[in-house]
Amino acid sequence: MRKILVVDFQRCTGCKACVVTCSFKKEKRFSPTKSRIFIMEDESEWLAMPILCLQCDNPPCEAVCPTNAITKDLETGIVKIDYSKCIGCRECMWICPFGAISYDADARRVLKCDLCDGEPACVEVCVPQALRIELASKASIPRKRKLFNEKSKILKSISTKIGGL
Repeated sequence: MRKILVVDFQRCTGCKACVVTCSFKKEKRFSPTKSRIFIMEDESEWLAMPILCLQCDNPPCEAVCPTNAITKDLETGIVKIDYSKCIGCRECMWICPFGAISYDADARRVLKCDLCDGEPACVEVCVPQALRIELASKASIPRKRKLFNEKSKILKSISTKIGGL
């Protein structure tokens, strides 16, 4: 059965263990700029929110990719980038509604979460369980959508405070 990543931003402490774990797993370096996840913080509200690709049902990044480098695996639901096709144009980065795609200037390519092929390293190190991988079910999909909606409201609020993302 398909797995989904559930992000509960209310549990996130902002420790960034997920960030350094991701960069090490993917790039063999402890570097937040090489991570596929980052933590947006609003210290005035004591809020930390993990930002990463949540594998959209209809990913806009896939739709705008001019080289078809971004594809969604219909069996697993994972949205992946084929770096042999990616030209680093960043169209996907600009269209992502959650700011979940970043750009690695050194490698001249975009970075996004691919759920570590179904076993996300970030989930393994998340002590407060703000990140969880669950089997997709009729019960978990509405919960994910609810958290998405709450996250969107908070992102808009933070964006307004700091003058836009």
